[in-house]
Amino acid sequence: MAEQKSDIKKFLSYEDITRKNYKTFEFNNPEWVRHQGIIECSGSILIMGDSGHGKTTYCLDFVHQLTEFEKVYYDTAEEGLRNSFKRSLLLNNMKKVKSSVFFQKEGYDDVVKRLRRKRQPKVVFIDSVQYVFRGKRVQHYFDLIEEFNNTLFVFISHVDRAGNPKGSIAEEIYWDCQNRILVKDFKAHVLKSRCGADENTPYIINEERAAARELKLLRKS
Repeated sequence: MAEQKSDIKKFLSYEDITRKNYKTFEFNNPEWVRHQGIIECSGSILIMGDSGHGKTTYCLDFVHQLTEFEKVYYDTAEEGLRNSFKRSLLLNNMKKVKSSVFFQKEGYDDVVKRLRRKRQPKVVFIDSVQYVFRGKRVQHYFDLIEEFNNTLFVFISHVDRAGNPKGSIAEEIYWDCQNRILVKDFKAHVLKSRCGADENTPYIINEERAAARELKLLRKS
């Protein structure tokens, strides 16, 4: 009896992998190279933190850096297209990159429909996991990054009282992402990195507000 052709993929050798050229983002800003390392142009990054600690400011700064390479779509599903978000855009000088970043408020299904169109941005910010994935399951996260495997997704997440990402989907991203970043007291701490990011020294989002928060904490203690 003839052996059926196997559908199991063949092994890859050391040479197979090391010869392959992976598409990456190598920041021109030395501080961002130190902070985030050299990130791949696919998969996911997780930014998490409580309200009022500088997540939006940090994310818009991150958008500035990424527009040097690709167009960016920022899904503001949680805050919406409100005056508060307009204020954030003005405060963070988003006019400077206005031709390279686009905004909308959409849920998961509409995001997928949009990305299936031709010539869509290859960097997508999801703000937040809890709003965009409302009513969805963990499998929907994997479906998203596998279908659009040439797109980098930056997921923004709430945290629970213990400081962990809130909800099963955010927890899965926490373990799957290439960089895991906690924003706290106007500092961005890399908790885990597969990209050579600095896991020891945080990125200062706003020096004045970070110093004020430190002083406040010292007074409390």
